[in-house]
Amino acid sequence: MQLNNWSMDTITYDLSKEYSIRMAEPEEWGLYCSVYYNMQYNGFFREESYAASRRNSFWIYKGENKIGGVRMAPNVIYHLFFIPPFNDAFNILKLLKKIVMHWSDRSQPIKTFEVLPDQVQLFARAGFWADEFRCRWMQRPTDHFEVIWDDNLIIKSPQIEENERGAKRFINEDEIAHCDYESFKGGFEAVRRKKFSLEDFIPNEDPNYSNDILVQASTLIYDKNSGQLIANCRLCLQDNMAAVYSIGVIPAHRGRGLATLMLQKALSMLKNKYSILRLYVMEGNDAESVYFNLGFVPGVQEIQNMYIPAQQ
Repeated sequence: MQLNNWSMDTITYDLSKEYSIRMAEPEEWGLYCSVYYNMQYNGFFREESYAASRRNSFWIYKGENKIGGVRMAPNVIYHLFFIPPFNDAFNILKLLKKIVMHWSDRSQPIKTFEVLPDQVQLFARAGFWADEFRCRWMQRPTDHFEVIWDDNLIIKSPQIEENERGAKRFINEDEIAHCDYESFKGGFEAVRRKKFSLEDFIPNEDPNYSNDILVQASTLIYDKNSGQLIANCRLCLQDNMAAVYSIGVIPAHRGRGLATLMLQKALSMLKNKYSILRLYVMEGNDAESVYFNLGFVPGVQEIQNMYIPAQQ
């Protein structure tokens, strides 16, 4: 059977004589995904409706019976779920893999991401390789804390400027990059994010996923004597919720409780504006104990990425 090429305008793709996928209306698709994707995970993200207006949400059909759903496009497939009593997940994933490979640029890997425990073996059997990193979200309600800073510190919030094309950047991005480089180089977080040089740490992404409230709740900590930026915590939007994009303290100033104070400031300033603050932590990160001691509760552990390797 000949497979159709990817097109934003195509409504139905045949997977076989028996199975097909059909473009879905995002709101209804999101409702089904919120029920059937993974109840433990969905309970953690209980406000997430999965109803973002994206043109990559599909129903999976067996004949005229709706049996599940998936999000997919060239080089990506994710949020795969099935509606009971259907249980032939592996056969469907093989068919989905075949069509996504047909759509994709094979000089690049085909990815699925944030793979939950109940689907790791399913994707592995279908030929997806697992990244070595296992991560999970943590979250806690925002709340008021009494935050007392050392007199030898200068506390600021980042500032963002926007150019005529609408691109945003931190005014002192080089300073932030140097602080992040010293905080993370050679560690788990740098390897996970594939950041190795000082240039890799220039924060050119997160300014575009923030707003005035989150910027003000973010923190830059300077040593008063040297003027050096020694720690920073930057917040962003994760869907419509507040999240920690990055938090780091350079090694010479660790053990002073700076990460705790930065998170307490964020939780306090976000109170009555965002109900929850989230952060994403990798298994083996020593900072997880800091988050736990602040009342952050962990969600489901996931493999950050699985992929079909690019063709050489």
